[in-house]
Amino acid sequence: MFFLVRDVKICGMDDEEYYLSQIPKPQPTRLGATKIATLLQRVIQQRGYAAVQSADVLRDAWVAAVGDDLSGQTRLGKVSRGALQVFVPNHVVKTELDFRVKEILRTLQDRLPDFGVQRLTVRVER
Repeated sequence: MFFLVRDVKICGMDDEEYYLSQIPKPQPTRLGATKIATLLQRVIQQRGYAAVQSADVLRDAWVAAVGDDLSGQTRLGKVSRGALQVFVPNHVVKTELDFRVKEILRTLQDRLPDFGVQRLTVRVER
C-alpha cells in the first residue's frame, strides 16, 4: 500500500483519481463493427415496416376477439396510454362492443401482451 500512495503522489493524482484510473475501460468492438440485428432493427424502424406488421397483428387479434361480423363494421385506431381506439358506424355496434368489452379485452391481452391494451375507447363515426 505504501508504494501505491507514493506512486500516486509522484504522478500528481490523489488516491481517488489513481484508483479510478485503474478501472479497465471497455474495449471497442472489433473494427467498429455493428451487429446485424441492430442494423436490421434500424432499417425496419426507419422504413415503417414495424408499424405495418403491428397493425396487421392487431387487426388479426381484433378479428379473433370480436368475430368476423363485428370486425367488418369497425375500424381500429391507435393504442395510446393503454386504450385502443375503435371507430364504429352506429350506436348499435357501439352497444354490442360495450356489452362484450371484458371478453374482448381478455382476448386482446392474451394475444397481444406487448401492446398493453387495458381499455377500449369506442367512438361513433359520423
